[in-house]
Amino acid sequence: MKTKFSGILTLFLAFVVQISFAQDKTVSGVVSDENGLPLPTANVVVMGTSNGTSTDFDGGYTINVNVGEKLQFSYVGYGSKEIIVGNNDKINVSLSPDNALDEVVITAFGTKKRDELTSAVTTLSSDDIQKLSPSTSVDNMLQGVAPGVQVVAGNGKPGQTAFVRIRGVGSINASSAPLYVIDGIIAPDLSSVNPTEIETMSILKDAATASLYGARAANGVVIIKTKSGNKNRDARVTINSRVGYGQKIEDNFEMMDAAQKIQYERELAALGVPNATALPGATITSQEEYNRLIGRNTDWQEELLRNSYIQNNSISVDGGSETTSYFFSLAHDRSTGIIETIDGFERLSGRMNVNMQAKEWLNIATNVSVSTTRSDEPRDRNNVQNPFRAMYDYNPYETKYILDDDNQIVLGSDGQPQYNRTSAGFSIAEALVNNPEEQINTYIIGGLSATANITDNWTNTFKIGASNTQYRREYWNKPGSILDQIVGDPDNPGSKTDNGSNELDMTITNLLSYNTTIAEKHNVNVTGLFEFNKRTFRSYSLSSEGFSNDFQGVQAVATIPTAASTNYFERALLSYGGFLDYDYDGKYLATASIRRDGASTFGANNRYGTFWSGSLAWNISKESFLQDSKYINDLKLRVSAGTSGNSSGLASYASLPVIDFGSLNGSSTATPSDNGNADLGFEKNFIWGIGTEFTAFNRRVRGVIDYYERTTSDLLLNARLPRLGGEPDGVIFSNIGEMVNKGIEIELSADIIKGQDVGDFNLTIGGNIAFIDNEVTKLVPTAASPDGEDILTENSIIRVGEEIYTYNLVGWAGVNPANGEPLFYDDEGNVTNQYNADDATVLSGKSPIADFDGGINLFMSYKGFDLSTDFYYKSGNYIENLMESNMLSDGTSVDANQRVDAFNYWRNPGDTNVLPSPLFGVEAQQSSDRFLQKGDYIRLRNLTIGYKLPSEITSRMSLKSLRFYVQGQNLWTYAPYFNGDPEVGIGSGETDNAVGFGNYNLYSYPSQQSVQLGVELQF
Repeated sequence: MKTKFSGILTLFLAFVVQISFAQDKTVSGVVSDENGLPLPTANVVVMGTSNGTSTDFDGGYTINVNVGEKLQFSYVGYGSKEIIVGNNDKINVSLSPDNALDEVVITAFGTKKRDELTSAVTTLSSDDIQKLSPSTSVDNMLQGVAPGVQVVAGNGKPGQTAFVRIRGVGSINASSAPLYVIDGIIAPDLSSVNPTEIETMSILKDAATASLYGARAANGVVIIKTKSGNKNRDARVTINSRVGYGQKIEDNFEMMDAAQKIQYERELAALGVPNATALPGATITSQEEYNRLIGRNTDWQEELLRNSYIQNNSISVDGGSETTSYFFSLAHDRSTGIIETIDGFERLSGRMNVNMQAKEWLNIATNVSVSTTRSDEPRDRNNVQNPFRAMYDYNPYETKYILDDDNQIVLGSDGQPQYNRTSAGFSIAEALVNNPEEQINTYIIGGLSATANITDNWTNTFKIGASNTQYRREYWNKPGSILDQIVGDPDNPGSKTDNGSNELDMTITNLLSYNTTIAEKHNVNVTGLFEFNKRTFRSYSLSSEGFSNDFQGVQAVATIPTAASTNYFERALLSYGGFLDYDYDGKYLATASIRRDGASTFGANNRYGTFWSGSLAWNISKESFLQDSKYINDLKLRVSAGTSGNSSGLASYASLPVIDFGSLNGSSTATPSDNGNADLGFEKNFIWGIGTEFTAFNRRVRGVIDYYERTTSDLLLNARLPRLGGEPDGVIFSNIGEMVNKGIEIELSADIIKGQDVGDFNLTIGGNIAFIDNEVTKLVPTAASPDGEDILTENSIIRVGEEIYTYNLVGWAGVNPANGEPLFYDDEGNVTNQYNADDATVLSGKSPIADFDGGINLFMSYKGFDLSTDFYYKSGNYIENLMESNMLSDGTSVDANQRVDAFNYWRNPGDTNVLPSPLFGVEAQQSSDRFLQKGDYIRLRNLTIGYKLPSEITSRMSLKSLRFYVQGQNLWTYAPYFNGDPEVGIGSGETDNAVGFGNYNLYSYPSQQSVQLGVELQF
């Protein structure tokens, strides 16, 4: 009996083992497209389980699976395949694209496939973003990527955001910036988002999609969806690390050294220029003194600047079960910046995204991100406290520290070197140490949504989202510092200022949708919207003076509090809307929307605005006459029109009467300062456009062409009213003006070489270009100017019939070859040597706005190697080069250093192509178009070379993938007409340009070029 039982047990165990070996096996293979090219990051999932993986860069995968189970292979934009596992250990799969216009696009309140879109939307995937030039602020990465989206870096300061304009400038007094939406939540900007967290980015450019946001979408919308993980996939860990250095982009001009500057001073003193007679070039009396100054030759850029250290590290974990997907990430960014002695910029950020199918009919999703940034701030205003002005202004024979007659450093009573105040009477090197300024920002963005499938046709989505921005600034003028000695109180040395703010933006949204298909071809979706938005803003400012030491910089130990204030603002927006989507068999598509918004910002009589849109599209390639075409694969024609509104950038109580407080006979009193305007309302934006999208030659050529016209009406402007018995401040803020932007956008890309053509070599080239034309068509009418009164803004003018911010300057006629005096044009075009500011002329066609801009990109790969590069170009804009006017000052600023070409001044009768004689310096430096220069340039924004290890190597290392790369940024610039960096955003860091960006340069934080090494690994 025992023997029989043992035999049965042995047979049973053998059977179990046999089944186990038959079912548990490892399957590997390659997933490729219809042309045999590998598809990286394709999903391979064992259906009905949480077991899954993704393909590597070469399309390879390895997965443990049981015989008889079903593998599902899928890739975005391609049809999925399901294969039952048999005895084969190797399964290669080829996927075919559903449609080249089939990528999923994030729109206002949902998603659509591209062939379902009826509007102009540019979409970037995480792979696209990975190829772009790295930046701590995502908006900088958009430069040259999307046609019709002009991006100009504010300046080169680490962490600095960019100026983004979608299809032109949209306002004069309100904001022209787009609306930013992160995971369905309104965000102040993109500085809180780490680029590695982004799954897709959609830029909504026309009415058919942007109008769904109504009163906030006049300037377009940038929507970001962060990564969310995948269901039925084991946890995947991704690590990205990048380290490198940056430096100031080299000038395309040369400053004088010590010998040259002394010679220049000597020449001007000999001419009799008063400003030069007391300078060393005129006062040196011995060779010994001359040699001593020459021996002090100082390169102030080397003294004040350094190579920046750049570091970026991030780690993320994503995956999911059958009902839940998740994505968690942490990231740390640091850039010391290029200024010696200060720490620069640092950001720490974290994100949690979870999506759960709570019930068969209920989906719940939540996303939360927290980021905090810390930045040491240089005071790059246009004065002696600006290190970027100092490095050009300080004379090369002046030194950082005080030197004795033997050029040795003089030590003070504390045994430390003593800072030299220089001829400017100030030491910026000392100020960077003893006048520290720090800014800290904390961003919290979070949301919760619940989507209930009430029936097969009815769906309701409820969302609540909020963003909180906390800002804090500390500025300390340490006791005994040079600045404290100049502006402080000797009896109470040192001063401290703390100021900050807290802004909460909360939105509640409810969407009720009905979806149905009639007769199998008529697809209809109707959505109703309710939305409420509320923003609150609080701020404070505290100042005090009198500190006993230079290491306790808190106001609790100060002697005298000098100022304190707080403020509070609140605004709300209430919205209702309805949206319709219809298509017939995927061929003919139509959308319509209507939305009504009420804003507390505006007057009681005009608080609500109604905004609408309509669009049509025709998928021509789905017609029978094109389905068998040998050349055209996809072809779509679309047209759209609609309206949206603008209230961004306005004061919360712009429509209300305002009073000021003062005193009368020793008592407090209030006096009216503005009567307000109960009829104040939204600026309105109407945009229509027509476009086409196509692919051809087996989808190897892809293109998009769009034409649009955008009219902004009811511009908010100040209309004059009499003060006596009328408006206390003499103006009333009203909806009056109008302007028009027209443009053409073209985007093309082509797979020049694909893997099946030449081994494993691939080459793709693409590019885009956007032409824009702006015209002001209506301003505030007056009796003297029925078409509208001109608005003067520094060096430019806003005039009906002209481009906005057209330059308005006296014309420069050159140098008189007979005597070297400056010549100008009067208001009738005659040459004169008498400068008159009233001769300023509107320079039609010359403004900070480019006629066209765009990008060119290239991507190559061979086996594990890859190379990507992108260029940005811009043409037709003008910049007033105020830095050059200071560096070629014609003797008016001879006490500051000058460019070497300042020697090229008029010397003898008959001299041409020269600068004016320094004897006429004051006249020559009068405001004119002498320093107005074309801002045309092309720049190599990014060059990346990478190598990804083969899967057979990484599998032995227990890794899914491992890639190394080197990345260069701003490596080359060609600017034939401009002396300096042609990318001008903020003219001076604490003095924003009147037009927002680009009309003049004035010692802002310079752009940087960098080289970084990086590694990406998954396991």
